[in-house]
Amino acid sequence: MDASVGPEAAPRPSYGSASYRWYVLGVLTMIYTCHSIDRGMPNILLEPIRHEFHLSDSQLGLFSGVAFALSFSIAILPMGFISDRVNRRNFLAIIVLAWSLLTAMGGFARSFIQLVLARVGVGAAESGAAPVTLPMISDIFPEKSRGTAIGFFYLSNAVGLLIASTVGGYVAATYGWREAFFLAGAPGIVLAILLFTTVKEPRRGESETDQPADARAAPPPRLREAFLFLYRTPGLICLILACAILGMIAITIGAWVGSFFIRVHHLNLKQAGLIMGIAGGTAGVLSPLFYGWLSDRLAARNIRWPLLAVAIGSVLALTFGMGMLFAPSVAVSIAMLICADICRVGYTPPCYAVLMNQTPVPLRGATMSIMQLTTNIFGFGVGPLLVGVLSDLYGGETALRYAMANALGLLLVAAVLLVAAVMLLYPRSRWNPRPI
Repeated sequence: MDASVGPEAAPRPSYGSASYRWYVLGVLTMIYTCHSIDRGMPNILLEPIRHEFHLSDSQLGLFSGVAFALSFSIAILPMGFISDRVNRRNFLAIIVLAWSLLTAMGGFARSFIQLVLARVGVGAAESGAAPVTLPMISDIFPEKSRGTAIGFFYLSNAVGLLIASTVGGYVAATYGWREAFFLAGAPGIVLAILLFTTVKEPRRGESETDQPADARAAPPPRLREAFLFLYRTPGLICLILACAILGMIAITIGAWVGSFFIRVHHLNLKQAGLIMGIAGGTAGVLSPLFYGWLSDRLAARNIRWPLLAVAIGSVLALTFGMGMLFAPSVAVSIAMLICADICRVGYTPPCYAVLMNQTPVPLRGATMSIMQLTTNIFGFGVGPLLVGVLSDLYGGETALRYAMANALGLLLVAAVLLVAAVMLLYPRSRWNPRPI
């Protein structure tokens, strides 16, 4: 963008027509759907894997959580560093191809160690997804519609969960869990080719109007500058920690809810997979779209309200989540699960839009990698393993219920952190309505 363009001028629509921008968003959404499938497929396969390899719940937590989180955490900061410096379209095509092949390789595992190693590879490759895609979306869509775009993008989680749970559960029950891994890895190979051949790289800072042109065109900073920026912006630290807890709850519930319905309500694998798919799919479609749409409209009236809406949703999710765990019947439990997911899973559009809006363009890839690192340390590294260890500690068929309840209690902490983020990012002197 030319330096002569003022901060209040509309961004130059050089990326293409509105229909092309939404086409690109659609491709990125399908890619992140593969990310969600490949990340979530093991969750519905835990029980057959446990029986084949004779594993404990702690070992299942290691496979579904720590193995992914460790490699993800090691690779995520370099991924963010690289994404701020290279052609992001090409880089994304490479890592999509890598994690898809590694997912399929999990089906060839003949031991628990081989299964864990395949999971480690998937985690390392998938760590680059968010640091590449979210800054790309922020360069394609302006601030006033960024929440809506990110909300559409995060439909990928719902579609991925639906496919992983229903199709994965059916394939595993009918043909075997290995075939489910083979099937999960196939779409990413096709999408990597589609991305490379039909999507062009957006210019960094393309849609920004409130940052100077020389700042948008500045050379990529060193990674430590992203840490210094966050250190000097405590409101974003609170936001990142809140998102880490919300992500941990999402990952933990996703990892264990199938086993919960199998053990507590005595359902079979197909039934549990269907419930996970319906509940997660319903909430995953409605919640991100609603939260994304709502955040853009709330922010146009008052910039503090998008994060406060997420805080209110977190408290409601805790209430419904406890109802799901302790409901006397499976029907009520399923209804409570759907309500809890609707209140909880839509946090990403408003929270990530605020993060992108508050972060300078050259630091967005690195900052998003820090966000993802924190989320996955808590989510994959702590959540599933913690619930598995507590379940083993409590003992008994219904011990998993109480272990999951302990994890859900952290939603209150997330709500407090979100309120703190609002107070720090938007001091009272700036709480007047501000149109975007």
